[in-house]
Amino acid sequence: MNEDARSSLFQSDSIAENYRHYLLPTVFEPWAHHLVDSLVLHAGQTVLDVASGTGAVARAAAKAVGPSGRVIASDISTGMLAEVSVGADPDGAPIETLEAPATAIPLEDDSVDVVLCQHGLPFVRDQVAAMAEMKRVLRPGGSLGIVVWVAALRLEPFDSYGDVLRDEGLDEPFPRAWDFDSFKMTRARLTKLLAAFEDVTVQSTSLRLDWPSVADAVNGIFGTPYGPVLTALMPEKQQHALSALRDWMTASPHPLVTAFVATASA
Repeated sequence: MNEDARSSLFQSDSIAENYRHYLLPTVFEPWAHHLVDSLVLHAGQTVLDVASGTGAVARAAAKAVGPSGRVIASDISTGMLAEVSVGADPDGAPIETLEAPATAIPLEDDSVDVVLCQHGLPFVRDQVAAMAEMKRVLRPGGSLGIVVWVAALRLEPFDSYGDVLRDEGLDEPFPRAWDFDSFKMTRARLTKLLAAFEDVTVQSTSLRLDWPSVADAVNGIFGTPYGPVLTALMPEKQQHALSALRDWMTASPHPLVTAFVATASA
């Protein structure tokens, strides 16, 4: 696997579309606004959103820096990047897309004021290289903001998605698919990755998922790399898995999820 192999699992256009429709409003947009609000962004700044996905952070940042600012959404998935401008504030900064791995960002040294990364870092194989790239492109005194899920805590809806497919007796659909902590990070690991930055703060924050319906919570699985695996199952087995998911989501429709929110300066 290459250094962003797990990120490449999001390349499918169907995953991108379902991610934006089901997961973005409930799971990722609240964290995007929390991340942007954790930093003081100013009009006219240049912002880089690393592992942007479908652009929740990029859109929030574009609104914060206004029409005189510049926002760059970088990701390795063309399907995800195609969704970045959907719903963008017309009065915000224009959002550019940049297809690139987090470990090799094709921007000049000291070229951006703010670097943001929401829940993408655990999917990058060489996290040290990714952090070095973020620091390289930041101007001296520039701001960094990162959000990652907390290891050893249950993460909904993703742990449930994995549990259900694993309980169907499936082989891992991709490396470490059943190692749910591989999608998360410890405080010690995150702090170590931030060692080259100044003024580092790492706070644990919890938000409650506010699903509009149980069906949305269930269908969110199709916005993840588990989705194609579920779709490929025989109809009877697929319906059994979806029924198990409905039962879980009905029993716990608004779970609390916890992440580390880290800020630092270059």
